[in-house]
Amino acid sequence: MKTAFLRFSALGDIAASLPVLRAFKEQPTIITTPMGKELLKDEFDHFLLLQSKSFWHITQLIAQIRHERFAQIIDLQCNDRSRLITLFSKAHIINNTHINLNQNVTAIFEAITAQSSLHGPLDTTFQPKEKTYIVLNCGSSPQWISKRLPISKWQEFTQVLYEKFGLPFILTGDQSEKAYIEEIARFIVGEKEVLAGKTTIPELKTILSNAFLTLSTDSASMHISAAQKTPTIGLFGPTNWVRSAPFGPWSTVVYDTLFYPNHEPPLVNSVKISNYFDHMRIENALIHLKDFLEK
Repeated sequence: MKTAFLRFSALGDIAASLPVLRAFKEQPTIITTPMGKELLKDEFDHFLLLQSKSFWHITQLIAQIRHERFAQIIDLQCNDRSRLITLFSKAHIINNTHINLNQNVTAIFEAITAQSSLHGPLDTTFQPKEKTYIVLNCGSSPQWISKRLPISKWQEFTQVLYEKFGLPFILTGDQSEKAYIEEIARFIVGEKEVLAGKTTIPELKTILSNAFLTLSTDSASMHISAAQKTPTIGLFGPTNWVRSAPFGPWSTVVYDTLFYPNHEPPLVNSVKISNYFDHMRIENALIHLKDFLEK
């Protein structure tokens, strides 16, 4: 059965779909963006690309999909654009219709894919990581400065991590975050290397795969790290830690329990800058991940 997965959106959204893409029993075609192909090209062979959101590129993609004569298309995007594209595909469409959307993104993706007979179980096996280095993904895109922690919190967290593990730190982010991340590096303990703006997407994927632990804001790096089975702690402030939690039992999230005393995430992600992180602590997260960090 010739099958395609469709997933566009931001890099983190594409990374969050990796566990279900890997669980498919046959090699599918991936309908994605050029950025998505960069993330996935080391694992999948066949791609159809939406070059932009322009009407021309959408119609061009529809024509390519029709030419491929897919038996089924699993739509993990589930927005108006993806529904328009799949409407004209002549394939059986599987999407989030009748799926409970008030759950973690991985659970939503798994529920969608489970409607296909070629869906397999998610891989939750774990191999202990070498004690190489700890990744600090500190940044956020310019549109999401609200996700950035105060430098004092990075000082606090790295002190805890350095005393516990004694490992060097690699700080990641994109070019727009470089100045902020270099400022963080000036104030944290231990050996550190700033790679913000210096890595391609495949290089970042390898760095996260080879890490012992990742500490990350709600971002693409958090989802890539978790998908690579690296123990991952997601740091959440203005975004929903239930819906966007990183994949796998080797991952967990932390949030400021004084800012959110009812332990309920925000219903709507906010770009408003506030004191989301002032009382955030990572000690309990390290205890939660003990079995994955001390084998």
